[in-house]
Amino acid sequence: PALKSNWMTYHVLTCFLGYAAFTVAFGASVAYLIYSGQSDNPDLMDEIIYKANAMGFLMLTIGIITGSVWASRAWGSYWSWDPKETWS
Repeated sequence: PALKSNWMTYHVLTCFLGYAAFTVAFGASVAYLIYSGQSDNPDLMDEIIYKANAMGFLMLTIGIITGSVWASRAWGSYWSWDPKETWS
């Protein structure tokens, strides 16, 4: 029953989107460093990096919240200090 909850879907989706946004920010940061001397408009890359980091932070924050709600509904507590739970 725990894996069939809608909360799990929300949790996984928001965490995935958060990590995807951080991956975009990382790629844009590497491109910024490589092409910073050659680019005509480095502010555009800086804006992409900023927005991707902001989106990643927002999505992972929502992912943590939905994960704790999912855990509470599935197992009766928000956090149980289980080693697998703690390491993940």
